[in-house]
Amino acid sequence: MLYSTDECQECQIQQENEILALEAIYPQDFTYTENHGNSPRYQGSLTIRISTPHEIMIYFIGGKNSTSDLPLKVRHLPPVKIIFSMPRDYPIEESLHFELECCWMRCEWIRLLEEELLKIWEEEKDVILFHFAEFLQNKALDYLQLSFPLRLYDDNIGQTTLKTLILTYDQQAKNQDFINDHFTCGICLEEKHGDKCYRINSCQHVFCQICLREYFEILIREGSVIQVKCPDPGCKLQNKLTKEEMSEIVGPEMSQRYVDLLEKQKLETDPLVTYCPRKVCQAPVKKDPSVEKLCVCTKCTFAFCWFCQRTWHGVGVPCAISNIKKVVQEYMTADQATKSMLELRYGTKNIEKLVKDAQEELETDKWKKSNTQNCPQCETAIEKSMGCNHMLCTRCQTHFCYLCGNWIDPKEPYRHFNNANTSCNQRLFDGVNIDEFELADDFILV
Repeated sequence: MLYSTDECQECQIQQENEILALEAIYPQDFTYTENHGNSPRYQGSLTIRISTPHEIMIYFIGGKNSTSDLPLKVRHLPPVKIIFSMPRDYPIEESLHFELECCWMRCEWIRLLEEELLKIWEEEKDVILFHFAEFLQNKALDYLQLSFPLRLYDDNIGQTTLKTLILTYDQQAKNQDFINDHFTCGICLEEKHGDKCYRINSCQHVFCQICLREYFEILIREGSVIQVKCPDPGCKLQNKLTKEEMSEIVGPEMSQRYVDLLEKQKLETDPLVTYCPRKVCQAPVKKDPSVEKLCVCTKCTFAFCWFCQRTWHGVGVPCAISNIKKVVQEYMTADQATKSMLELRYGTKNIEKLVKDAQEELETDKWKKSNTQNCPQCETAIEKSMGCNHMLCTRCQTHFCYLCGNWIDPKEPYRHFNNANTSCNQRLFDGVNIDEFELADDFILV
């Protein structure tokens, strides 16, 4: 079509103005290139985010990853893109050349929208991209009369699925909304811009990045990793944060320390976990519950006994006992479960013999305490069969008192029993049966 130089210049001016306006209104979503010669002067694309008044439920039909029984709930749908080119006599003589792209819309929906946009051009006969954008953003869903929940085919798009694309875009859009918003930090109570804040995924509580980082770093340095949760006192979830979240908040190094401490505390409370006894290893070892004693370190392959922590000595060989009295005392006062564990560790017959020996020794000690006195020199237990309380040790010939066990001067043995300052005063014959003396007299008379 032939058109005048004035019309050509007017078209160029209007196109330039439209380009400038779109750049200002959609700085992130509008791209174009300028051409020379007889081809369209401008070509590009305009990405339009479709307004949704509320969260949308989507059922996916068919496809390898179909989840039609579990709907997907999203706040944002992937945008519609207008691919355009401006003929040199646009907008005075010719309409804008365009087509629509949208990953989730069916072909018939896109065709209906393109037909409606052409009608808008016919009515306006003017620069039209902004009008197209407004219609698609605010009226496209109503015009298509889509019913909710949406039912979409979960087709493969490139290397991914439609469901994955929608989920990814929804999360990105939510993150952008968060960055553009303002929030009151739950710790310092100051209002901060979204790009200075962090929202915990599980409970959605928001804190400024500085406060949250400092709070978590203090807990991790003190080893209080169990308390690394949402700081909001009214939070009902109180879930642990993921490793990815912790890395975003405190950085990879402090996040790894958090994970290590959390794992260590978990191992320490696990009754089936011990540590490799080799000093050069010390790796945590989880005991196979189906095996009674044997443990094998997964790091250094050292085989050792669960109970005594020594080199594996076989199932039939009981553990060596380093403190017999302690083990026997524990067994004699233990409940049935603990007794069974000790029998497994040291052997039933071995334990029974030790307990029997200990009981006999206890009875012997009890009898010795009641019927003997230890020599103060060699500590030999001496039993008095008859006579006074002045004793002579048959082993070391030491003189001592049978009542108090103290040493007695052999040159003056009876001074001890005539000393008013001692408890043995006038008690030389304490405990002596008078029949002993009568028997002795009988022997003398004979």
